[in-house]
Amino acid sequence: MIGKQITDENQKNESLLESKNHYIKLLEQKIDERFNQEAQIRQEIGNKLLTIIDDKFNALKNEVSKESMNRYECIENLKSYLENDVPKLNDMVTSEQEKREEGDDIIAKRIGEEIQKVQDVIQADKKTREETEEAILEMLRIMITKTKTEIEGERKDRESTEETLLSLLEDTCNKLGQNSGI
Repeated sequence: MIGKQITDENQKNESLLESKNHYIKLLEQKIDERFNQEAQIRQEIGNKLLTIIDDKFNALKNEVSKESMNRYECIENLKSYLENDVPKLNDMVTSEQEKREEGDDIIAKRIGEEIQKVQDVIQADKKTREETEEAILEMLRIMITKTKTEIEGERKDRESTEETLLSLLEDTCNKLGQNSGI
């Protein structure tokens, strides 16, 4: 009778331990899914940002190309009109070239600023994601530690209960043995 109770108690404890282990595995699966989702979101954001950068770069490149072509055409027209006036032509060509270079410098500076802004956004997003991942990992560590502590406490309680039951059983057996010997 007592052996059956001990067996039943052991089975209940093992069942409880199995359910907690199952719960921990489910939590681990959910965390893995969350990390995978975060990685996929990060990849999608990175792809979107790269697409935006490429689009802006291509637009600026086209704008620079058009502007360069327009200036080149202007210079050529001026050159044909002023072929007889070489010094003026040279002055105007030099002036246009400097303006084009200044414009190119301005556009290059704007491109650099835009790229820096995008890089800042990427860095901020990366930092936020890393902080989120660290927070999730810390929560997991706390949950795992707490669960292990609870399991260890339950195991000690079970062992104490088993020792008490065995002691009672031995006392009862000894008393029965003494009583039957009388």
